[in-house]
Amino acid sequence: MDSLSRREVLTSLGAGAGVAAITSVISNDTNAQQIIDSTDDNRLFPTTPIKAGAAVDEPPFAVRVFNKAGYGPAAGDIAAFNALAGNDDARLAAWANQQLNPTTSDPAVSSRLSGLTLPGASYDTINKSDTALWTQHVRADDFNVRNRPREQSQRLMMLRAAYSQWQLRELLADFWHNHFNIDIELNNETRGYFPAWDRDVREHMFGNFLDMLRNTTRNAAMLYYLDNAFNTWPNPNENYAREVLELHTLGAIENFFGAVDPETEVGNNIMGQRAGYTEIDVFQFARALTGWGVADGRQGDMLDNGTFLFRADRHYDEHAQEPIKVMDITINSNGGTNDVEQILTYLAQHYGTARFIAMKLCRRLVGDNVSEALIGSTADEFWNRRLDSNQLREVYRHILLSQEFKDTWGDKARRPTETLLRVWRAVGIDYTPKLSEDEGENISSSLLGRLEQAGHRPFEMDPPTGYPDFKAFWQGTGTLVFTWRAITYLLTRNNTVDIGINLVAQSNQLVPTVAQRTPTNVVSAWLQKTHGFLPETQTINRVTLFMADIADVGINEQLENSMNTSDTNNGSEYNRVLRATVGLIVMLPVGQQR
Repeated sequence: MDSLSRREVLTSLGAGAGVAAITSVISNDTNAQQIIDSTDDNRLFPTTPIKAGAAVDEPPFAVRVFNKAGYGPAAGDIAAFNALAGNDDARLAAWANQQLNPTTSDPAVSSRLSGLTLPGASYDTINKSDTALWTQHVRADDFNVRNRPREQSQRLMMLRAAYSQWQLRELLADFWHNHFNIDIELNNETRGYFPAWDRDVREHMFGNFLDMLRNTTRNAAMLYYLDNAFNTWPNPNENYAREVLELHTLGAIENFFGAVDPETEVGNNIMGQRAGYTEIDVFQFARALTGWGVADGRQGDMLDNGTFLFRADRHYDEHAQEPIKVMDITINSNGGTNDVEQILTYLAQHYGTARFIAMKLCRRLVGDNVSEALIGSTADEFWNRRLDSNQLREVYRHILLSQEFKDTWGDKARRPTETLLRVWRAVGIDYTPKLSEDEGENISSSLLGRLEQAGHRPFEMDPPTGYPDFKAFWQGTGTLVFTWRAITYLLTRNNTVDIGINLVAQSNQLVPTVAQRTPTNVVSAWLQKTHGFLPETQTINRVTLFMADIADVGINEQLENSMNTSDTNNGSEYNRVLRATVGLIVMLPVGQQR
């Protein structure tokens, strides 16, 4: 190698700090050109010509679907997708229909959780009742007991995304968790009650948006996160009211008019509704939400079990005769909980909400630069189905079957957790994250710590906006470095007590004949396995040169000439070379795209 010795590269990669080494090789055009004359005759995996007019490194259709509407394909997924029908459009329609109707059966996840939900096991809080979570964890004296549901929920998110057959459901669960964001580590209520919050978010993901919105407004974790548990008359707290308008329903992009008179300075939208909200509407909604809280034992309440509690004596209606007016809704006094229910119904069925949700869903599933045409047609679908029990299911279907979904690629970047999970699935890592593990090292805690360094630990975005969903935000050097370190850490734990993955054994299944185990063939095999296709030739050549350099062989020379390629021990020379090579392959730019 020109700038780093083979031993320096292997050592740095093993320590999780090899980004500089990778950069020095992958960006070296001169070295790459040295192997351009390596023809397809030397390859077990011939390159596939890119179709005319296609974007550079555009994967096959099935690969794009799993990467955009899931966490990437696992073994067998592409073959199963292609077997659904005779052409891509028909295959997508069939696959979407399956994914949009998930059953409770999820064998790969259930088998991993088997025995782990028993008392004292690694997932013993996820099925506890809402009341049990509150009384046993939120109210626990021991911080570790209060924090246990948080730790388990974060691991469960990774477990589901890595192994669930319902990939679309898991991607959408992440979308809605960010839409109705809660920072899981903010306080005891968010930590200890999070499994109940997760259930409430998931319950209506394929149903009606109003039902989902209602669920979120009555959950103790949300009411504590955005302070409505403390919203009482005569000292109203506007925080939750503002975020319901700004983030959960109408959105501020098109529908916030600021500090103006709503009666004279805000017109109507195309559906004849008030076009948006103002500061006055925020305050009026906050008044309606007074007394809307949690049975938490405060203020002399008899109950302290975390259930929803409306305190009529702390509600605005009990102390004033003026009506509450939020946009087009006027509520007379003494309405009780109906005050809020009327406003929520109005907001969920407002065309501004339809456009805001449509924009966010299209941006998540299609790309950052999604067309106004698709946003508009999706908003119409949302609006036209506002009374349907399967409203959201059909909105998702509308986006998935759109031509724009089919044609767009690379307009989004993966966030760190998504990148880790894509590698997890592609490499075929056999690992169940646990709170305590046999080998004395808690791998899942180390992974979560590295994701936190990358800025994307599950459910830990402090602002109520949720994690950003724009490509540019996640393409900084620091983010990529820490993401790469998380992946490298996972790969270096292969063939241990807790992680059943052996890179050498897998590689030798891909290239079973010793004489054919050359950098050219091994790199192509792993590119095909982890990305689902072979990228453009220059990328293949650069990675091939990288492997050849650190293995001290020629690009078409048998690796066996330099090391024992049948040695499956974790510390073997070939395993270290594969770890470095696979680590580079999975972090190629093509692997960061969606």
